[in-house]
Amino acid sequence: MLRGLYVAAEGMAARQKAQDAIANNLANLNTTGFKADRPVFETFYERQIYRVQGMQAQPIGALSAGVILREFYTDLQPGAIITTGNPLDVAIDGEGFFAVQTPQGVRYTRNGAFQLNAQGILTTREGYPVLGINNQPLALPSTAAIHIGENGAVLANGAQVGQLLVVQGNLTKDPDGYFVGAVQPAANPRVVAGALEASNVNMVREMVSMIELIRAYETHQRAIHAHDETLGRAINELAKI
Repeated sequence: MLRGLYVAAEGMAARQKAQDAIANNLANLNTTGFKADRPVFETFYERQIYRVQGMQAQPIGALSAGVILREFYTDLQPGAIITTGNPLDVAIDGEGFFAVQTPQGVRYTRNGAFQLNAQGILTTREGYPVLGINNQPLALPSTAAIHIGENGAVLANGAQVGQLLVVQGNLTKDPDGYFVGAVQPAANPRVVAGALEASNVNMVREMVSMIELIRAYETHQRAIHAHDETLGRAINELAKI
């Protein structure tokens, strides 16, 4: 009886953590280059159950100690490319990430909403320098007409002054929304200047997932209530015998 309480409580905890991830996805519905996080559930401590008849034991199925949230994975499906007309806005068409220098080290992002700071350094909206293929910040003439080519070449008044570093690798998302991990330069990257990649969060999908999680949570909640009532009756009735 008590194990049933623990199984239901574990299921509620797993759904609550997954609900938090979905809420974060919805909060970033309009965040440029955002990639949604997806939960992965698994059964905990599953074992075989046998029917014993005489000296023979026949397997009849498996018994699980409940569902747990094993991990989250990041959905790297690309978002829609939206034209902005700003020459410093850049979207990656295909796989790859931009490299930026942050106080925590080099991080990677699909958010190509760039700008020039007072020193003529190409930066993110947070002020982090964008890196070129030499792993150094891109310094641009502040008064020149800037154009970014399909291969990531940065041109000032028609002359190339640098090239965006676009990388690929096995990356994971950090709490700030940037990606970290081992990378190598992407082969033949293609970028679109004057455009940004939208978030890949689909509101309908997230709402359906949220409803499914709420229903599962309520099912576990009802199971706990049923166990609690049964335990209460057992304690009260057995005391009278």
